[in-house]
Parts: sequence; structure tokens; C-alpha cells
Amino acid sequence: MQWSEYTTSERLKALRGGMTQEQLAEAADVSVGVVRKLERGGTASLPSLLSIADALGTDIAVLLGQQAPRRSMDRDERAALRLVSAATHDAAIGIPAEVEPGTVEELRAVVRRADAAYWGGRYTELGTLLGRLLPEARARFDVAGLDEREAAAGVLTDTFQTAGMARQCARITRSGVCGADVRPPDCRAGRG
Repeated sequence: MQWSEYTTSERLKALRGGMTQEQLAEAADVSVGVVRKLERGGTASLPSLLSIADALGTDIAVLLGQQAPRRSMDRDERAALRLVSAATHDAAIGIPAEVEPGTVEELRAVVRRADAAYWGGRYTELGTLLGRLLPEARARFDVAGLDEREAAAGVLTDTFQTAGMARQCARITRSGVCGADVRPPDCRAGRG
């Protein structure tokens, strides 16, 4: 049976896994009655559905059956990848972040940690690192003087590349494999 063929009630029960209705309601900041109503086949407001999807670490499209869940990733990994996606978007279009950027050398060290997390299959750690690294790398590039501009651009490029590998992993993971099972081409030979 396809994910879209299940009812919202069945999808919600499957997505909450070992969470109780009460735990989900608390995590989503909705009433237990809203969760119970949905699980009995009722409806809820869009803000409630968005809060529930977020608490489950998924997208509303998954909750409503428009997209299948990434079953091989746990809730923390999905949440981390959503954080990376948002941070990538903001950094790519230059939305300024209110962060005090580290030095180029400090940021290079974090890029190496993020790469190690990627290759080690530690995707929650990777998402956390990239969610913080992307805005800082962009901020460092934005404030860099002429003497530092090239090095800051290199760090920003490496950060985007690692974020791209994480995104590719999210796509591959839908088929159940990533990390040690599937290695994207290593384009990072020039990193120093």
C-alpha cells in the first residue's frame, strides 16, 4: 500500500511511533484533544497540523500523504536536515544572520568536523554543525577584508559543498542507503 493511500489518522499513528498522544500534544503545543480528533479521522487547523508535523520531525506533506516519509532516518536526523536546508537557503541568498563569525581557521576546523560527521554517518551531528556553520561562514565572507576574502570564500564554498552532500544523502536515504553504503564522488581533494 502506498503512503498516500493511508488515512491521515493512520499516517499520524505511524509517524508518532512510540510517542504517546500526550507526548505529541505537548511537543506540538496543541491540546491532546486535537491529536485524538485527528487519530479518529477528524480535522485540525493548518497551524495545528504544521505544529504536529514539526513535533514529529517531518513535513506537513508527509502527514497529509503527499510525500512518503524518509523511513530510514530518525526524527532528529530529519529535523537536522531541515535546519541545514533553511540555513543553506538563507546563506545562499545573503540573508544576514546575527552571529559573530569565527575566524577562517576556526571555521575550517568546523568544516572538517562536519565532513567527519558526514562520512561517519552521524547526520544529527552534521545537521547541527551545518546549521550553525552556514550562517557563520557567510558572515565571515561578508565582513572579510581584501586580505581574507579568498580564504573566507573557500570556507563558504566548502561549507556549501558539505551541505550539498548532506542533501544528497537525504535523497539517497529514501532508498534506505547512504554513508558507508553509497559514497558520492569526493570533490574535496583540494581542501586544505
